[in-house]
Amino acid sequence: MHFTFGRVFRYTFLLVLLASSHAYSSIHTSYNSIASGTAVDSVHIPMHRVYTTQRLTTPPPVIDGKLNDPAWKTGHWSTHFTQFTPTEHGKPSKRTELKILYDDQDIYVAIRAFDDPGKIQRIAGTRDEIIGDIVGVNFDSYNDDETGYEFDLTAYGQKIDLVLTNPGKWDVNWNAVWKGKVGINDSSWVAEMKIPFSQLHYSSDSVQTWGLHVWRWINRLKEEDDWEVQTKTGPGMIYNFGVLKGIKDLKKMHRIEIMPYALGKLKTFKANPSDPFTDKGRSWDGNMGLNAKIGVTSNLTLNMAINPDFGQVEADPSVMNLTNFETFYQEKRPFFIEGKNIFDYSIDNNSLFYSRRIGHAPSNTITPTDSLYVKEPEQTTILSAIKLSGKTSKNLSVGVLQSLTARENAKLSGPNRSIYKKPVEPLTNYMVARIQKNYHDGNTIIGGILTSTNRFIRSSNLDFLSHDAYTSGFHVLHQWDNKRFYIDTKLIGSNIKGDPRAITMLQESSARYYQRPGAAYLNFDTTKTSLSGYGGKFEIGKGTGLWHYSTGLSWYSPGLELNDLGYMKRADLLNQHNKVSYFVTKPESIFRTLTTGLEEFNHWNFGGQYLGSGVNFTFSPGFLNKWGLNTNWDFNSQMLDTRILRGGYALKMPSNFNFYGQLTTNDSRDVSVQFKYNIMHASHHSADRYQFGPGITARIIDNFRLGVTARYTGNHNRLQYVTTVNRNAGNRYILGTIKQQTLDLTLRFDYIITPNITIQYYGSPFVSRGKYADFKYISQPRAHSYNDRFVMYNKPVFSNNRYYFDENGDHKPDYSIANPDFNFRQFRSNLVLRWRYRPGSDIYLVWSRQQTAFLNNYNADLGHSMRRLFSIVPHNVFLLKINYWFSL
Repeated sequence: MHFTFGRVFRYTFLLVLLASSHAYSSIHTSYNSIASGTAVDSVHIPMHRVYTTQRLTTPPPVIDGKLNDPAWKTGHWSTHFTQFTPTEHGKPSKRTELKILYDDQDIYVAIRAFDDPGKIQRIAGTRDEIIGDIVGVNFDSYNDDETGYEFDLTAYGQKIDLVLTNPGKWDVNWNAVWKGKVGINDSSWVAEMKIPFSQLHYSSDSVQTWGLHVWRWINRLKEEDDWEVQTKTGPGMIYNFGVLKGIKDLKKMHRIEIMPYALGKLKTFKANPSDPFTDKGRSWDGNMGLNAKIGVTSNLTLNMAINPDFGQVEADPSVMNLTNFETFYQEKRPFFIEGKNIFDYSIDNNSLFYSRRIGHAPSNTITPTDSLYVKEPEQTTILSAIKLSGKTSKNLSVGVLQSLTARENAKLSGPNRSIYKKPVEPLTNYMVARIQKNYHDGNTIIGGILTSTNRFIRSSNLDFLSHDAYTSGFHVLHQWDNKRFYIDTKLIGSNIKGDPRAITMLQESSARYYQRPGAAYLNFDTTKTSLSGYGGKFEIGKGTGLWHYSTGLSWYSPGLELNDLGYMKRADLLNQHNKVSYFVTKPESIFRTLTTGLEEFNHWNFGGQYLGSGVNFTFSPGFLNKWGLNTNWDFNSQMLDTRILRGGYALKMPSNFNFYGQLTTNDSRDVSVQFKYNIMHASHHSADRYQFGPGITARIIDNFRLGVTARYTGNHNRLQYVTTVNRNAGNRYILGTIKQQTLDLTLRFDYIITPNITIQYYGSPFVSRGKYADFKYISQPRAHSYNDRFVMYNKPVFSNNRYYFDENGDHKPDYSIANPDFNFRQFRSNLVLRWRYRPGSDIYLVWSRQQTAFLNNYNADLGHSMRRLFSIVPHNVFLLKINYWFSL
């Protein structure tokens, strides 16, 4: 099957326009009536409601969840909430009331949620977990329609705080220091909050005007009610916020928050009497440091860290990666998580700032031998980190981050047990600067980003790393017709400098493979000392209403490189797409909600080669029984893969079909079930993959929850790359048929003693075993017939854990390869006791355990491999950490 850009673009976009124009004509009137203010619950509620708060003249309320203080007699209660889910603009099932007050230091919020006390779902949860009945308030304190700071309380009394950005993305990893309590009476439950102004960013104007969003979640009904009128069909939630007025003449804030910490750590591991680094089987360690947050102005904050502890409480998931691309891991360190939306600059799946680059594992790995013992640092030490973020009075968002990481050395010991050092990571400085400015009430946004990575390399064994790496980006978003239509343009560029060895490695990396045969346009040059590239994306479309559609183009030149401080899998790529999606915002038939979409895409490289096309269809309904389904169908045409042979020829790959998604039951019940699935089939029976992942979560008692998930993956790929053999007659690119089985289990439990004392456990045994057979080498990589693209080896000889190949039939081996079979086993777990003994201050007691083994055999089945996993000598870490937050 073969697509061309012109034909697909014309027909698909024409179909999109016809469908959307028909829908637009039918919904135009109703949508505009909603936007201008529709009668809801027999009360006329405009889209942008206004709440005018009052300054307290009495003593502030005691935050106890009772609302019986004289202070709450000040001001007025606002009612008439509107249903957002499942029936957009519908009448709420229950009544909700809101009151907001303030004084010089704090803003006070009271929300009264009327309900039958016996039906309120007071479900115990951990900090920032969206569970049970919830109420909350969100302040767009700059009133710029970009960022909202949210403070929520569950009916159990647990806090949730998050940062909300358009169109409806939220990040619960932001943690503020505030107070909140809940209470229950005979007709409602109430939430009482005290939020310091020091936790918010706002302008220096004497009269403040903020955006305001107040919401309520009734868990058993899966219903959200909002104080302001919201819609799923707009360009973003924050654009629809109401208005908070009445705050004025705030005192100038000099916010200084300091949080010192101290930790002690004991490691235990398998003892080796011959190894001076592990002969005792244990080691002790400790650390101290300081984090500080300084309010430079009311809208600019400086975060500093001296010798910070950037460890993470939960381990990364186990992965068996057989591709040539790096695995992406989520950031979990609080310093980098807070305010990360300011520094975000992404195009497709590429990002100019990937914070996991800072403090990564050392770049140079030294392999131990029978006579050489090695002790390498697990991670690069972060000496310091500084972050300035906020918004100026002229609506200019600013973010600057700088971090310095240490020069790291591995310790080595030879036969005479003398210890010496060898560099494994140079002293490195990282910097990110991000700016963005709004014009015309946010209809036009212009921004940019600049990053730099500067390594101070003093040892020749580290010359494979670039010395200086710079990336930049420029972004323009323009919206018109009440933000109904938009044009979004992003441009990026990079310039890398280094030793010829470093630049050669970049040219040969999986992102580009300059050296591959048939790619003369890439100009592979081993004498280069720099590499430059560019990229970008242009998209135009309609982003509001029941129908959304867009068309766009993205490009990444061969020399583009983002991986020093960003994340990028592939360069030398040109993508084109057309998208259309449709939303159902009110219950219809068996559906409570429904989102569906269709996308087609085409790919080329910068040599003008057509790589392939594909289609994706998404169908995501929510059902009346409160079950949910998210399912996707992908079809990819026959592709020209320039990466599979790891620097070899571009190989024509068969077309494939992929079906994947997730089914979930009603999670408001004590027991809920989920089922994930992924089924892929490629033509010519060249590959089959199937993955099934059942899971169950049970609330055993009110404050104890247990969750178990399993994931089984079967992978039968007849075109799995094995290795490349260098021969005088030319390279042999060897593939094999892999039969791989992977079993991944995850056990979690949460014991919520109080909202401030929790015990959490995470354990994940992981086993992956792979057996290779039917070895073949590529002969005609672009042959029309599938079977003509390779030649099967005739019965290779297996001896001493190697395969020997006789290619010319003279009964003598021409070359050999190591046995690629594997059995990878790993168990990772964390047991964490956390006590928030005062606002912003915590004590952590952590037990982390890891057991890992890798064998070049396939003999043990999955069950036996899983059982043997627990016989591996574990690596344990016992950690006690105490931090103390105070404000000056």
